[in-house]
Amino acid sequence: MALQMQLTYKKYLKTSLPPLLSTVSCSLIGAVDTAVVGHLGSYHYINAVSLGAVIFSTVYWLFGFLKISTSGFAAQAFGTHNPKEISYAFLRSVFAAFCIGIILVALQKPIYSFALYIFNPEQATEILLANYYNILIWIMPLTLVFQTAQGWFAGTLHVKIFVLTGVSTNVLNLILDLIFVIGLHLDVTGVAGASCIANICGFAATIYFYRLHQPLPLSNLSLQEMFHGPSFHQMLQCGTHLTIRMLCMILMVNSFLHQSSVFGGILLTANSILFQIQFIMGDILTGLSQAAAIYSGIAFGERNRKLLNDVLKISFVSAISVGGLESISYYILRQPILSCFTDLKAVLATAKEYDFFIAFYPFISSLGIVYYGLFNGALFTMPICISMLGTAACYLLAYFTLIPIYGNAGLWTSFLIFYVARTSLLLLFVPSLKRHFP
Repeated sequence: MALQMQLTYKKYLKTSLPPLLSTVSCSLIGAVDTAVVGHLGSYHYINAVSLGAVIFSTVYWLFGFLKISTSGFAAQAFGTHNPKEISYAFLRSVFAAFCIGIILVALQKPIYSFALYIFNPEQATEILLANYYNILIWIMPLTLVFQTAQGWFAGTLHVKIFVLTGVSTNVLNLILDLIFVIGLHLDVTGVAGASCIANICGFAATIYFYRLHQPLPLSNLSLQEMFHGPSFHQMLQCGTHLTIRMLCMILMVNSFLHQSSVFGGILLTANSILFQIQFIMGDILTGLSQAAAIYSGIAFGERNRKLLNDVLKISFVSAISVGGLESISYYILRQPILSCFTDLKAVLATAKEYDFFIAFYPFISSLGIVYYGLFNGALFTMPICISMLGTAACYLLAYFTLIPIYGNAGLWTSFLIFYVARTSLLLLFVPSLKRHFP
């Protein structure tokens, strides 16, 4: 009988650090994109990059179940020491990601038209947005494969590869940003070009490292088993639940930015900058979520109930501690942080009116984000789906009630209510998770 895994706070935090670095570096690139164009003298540049990033983030979130479920399947297969299932976890998801990417490229015009309908940007912003979108859409298949494969490397504890591919891709993006925008004066086109080249390099690195560390050669695998076995059907079921979860997230983000656009260019810019900051905060917590998913998956794979209980306890303490630290740190450093994004006085003044809302965000969202990973690693995704539907209902009620009365303050209050509901409703299912243990 294989020795079962033991978990400590040190081991948990050590595991969370690589995905934290990878995801935060990705958000920092979005922040750098905004900061680079934020000093070009017009808020239209910021809005074009922010809205373009939201369009692609929406797509990545919608199909983010591929990366998330890949991590869960890989972790459970890793826990059972099954090299065939570990291989299938990668190949199934990567194949699905590439096919979805091809479909998105084919549908690029209706996707863009729908985005314009939702955001209704000013004409000067729309021209810049079109340049950004028309470059990045063509590498969608490779970007989805790259992001999906990252989930596999995390789930199989290939920590160095996960960090190397994630961070190096984002560092390359950053360097190219500075060269194209500051050096060559390519503004929004330079930002898109930098992201394009960096993601192509990330895709190439992913394929290389998988070939280097593949558990079994392709000749030992069966296409029929890959797409007709019980794991494939479980993948479809988890994918359905997580897609509903992603749609609820997309509803919140897109309705938030749509309403920001209705308020006008300056408020849209200020809200977009604050959104970039909360993305970074959330990605720090996502590192803990990824660790929770890995150890939860291994616990279920090993049938190790003690490990599951340890994951629940350590995740709870870590989430509350890190979330609280983030809230306090932002409140203390809010002035210099905002100044990094732009030197436009009207935008800074508007952002300062509302930035105290995101000071609360890390603390109230921490448990929901981290425990989401825990449920996902267990491949017990129905509670995620149900809790997110309830969360969306709470958000919409607040959205349509508070905004007509309080304007942008009502919008940000609705945003916080979304995360309070998300955390509260998901925690109700923790006893069900324990009963789900095999």
